[in-house]
Amino acid sequence: MKNPDAQPLAPAPVPADVGIVMALAIEVGYLCDHLRRVRKYTAQTHSIIEGELAGKIVAVVLTGAGKAAARHGSEVLIAGHRPRWIISAGFAGGLDPALARNDLVIPHQVIDLAGNLIAIEASIPNLPGVKRTQGRLLTVNRLIARPAEKAGLRQLHGADLIDMETSAVALLAHERSLRFLAIRVISDDASAELPAEVARMLTHSGSYRMGVALRAIWHRPSALKDFWTLHTRALKAADRLAACIRRVLDVLPPA
Repeated sequence: MKNPDAQPLAPAPVPADVGIVMALAIEVGYLCDHLRRVRKYTAQTHSIIEGELAGKIVAVVLTGAGKAAARHGSEVLIAGHRPRWIISAGFAGGLDPALARNDLVIPHQVIDLAGNLIAIEASIPNLPGVKRTQGRLLTVNRLIARPAEKAGLRQLHGADLIDMETSAVALLAHERSLRFLAIRVISDDASAELPAEVARMLTHSGSYRMGVALRAIWHRPSALKDFWTLHTRALKAADRLAACIRRVLDVLPPA
């Protein structure tokens, strides 16, 4: 007998035009708000949101922070939704002093700490609001909080911005012969020093450890203002990122 209260199942996913890989829940929210005819799928430990945007079928996976998490989430996305394009999108730290907070960058190279370089072949025209459609993105293994360390990484690797996921996603796309693109919004510029508590708060899933936050506020009450400022800025950055992704989808060439 059928259960009248059972929720209808989403239809089996069709091949997506674009798969978008994002690490943090705060990065994803505004983008998902733009999707139409939304369907949600659960595969292994990941939820994948599929919908329509700019005339394309888009599948979005939230992976959590770090290279291993990004690769695993991308593998799940590719297996279930078979996208023709893979986009790694999210926040980045600025290394080039010319990049300001909320600037949008579409890099043409991705490099990791071992010096492995992946060229991004896609040609994207200059878009309104995008600071650069060139640049080298360095993927690191932890949050870089201090300006001096950012300057050292820029000098050593010739990079313009940093994140913790893109090189893993780019490598997987290369292995699977998928077209690849990275879209990053600068959340902290080269001169910004992030509170030490931020790195300790971030969990593997991309959420925040509430206990760590409460202890930080207990020991340093001014941390509450820091956290609120960072959260407010992150929301603005995520809004700009979502708008940029839509503009890119409008001009994305066929795979």
